[in-house]
Amino acid sequence: MLKKAYCEEFVGKYSVAIRVAIAMDLVKKYKYTQLRAARSVQISQPLLNYVIQGRRKPRLLSTVLDNSELRSLIEDFAEQIAGGKAFSMCDFCKAAKNILDRTIVNCKS
Repeated sequence: MLKKAYCEEFVGKYSVAIRVAIAMDLVKKYKYTQLRAARSVQISQPLLNYVIQGRRKPRLLSTVLDNSELRSLIEDFAEQIAGGKAFSMCDFCKAAKNILDRTIVNCKS
């Protein structure tokens, strides 16, 4: 059996939640419009609006937002985007892998 790579699993589980969290940070801290924030992280503006209005909650969004290390990483990436740097999910995945691995190990203990 061929096992999925970590990055495939990561993107499948966390991509939407991370993108939404970064977009929310861009709207809140950097005064981006919802449309600009959504386009910056490649999600739809209606999804972002529904989350902000509390009408939708992407799977694992609370996991991402409740973890202080991941939250800090999200804030760093939002700052990079606001500063004009390109967003890379690969970069986020590499940085978040150790954080998530520790979180999962701690939950199983």
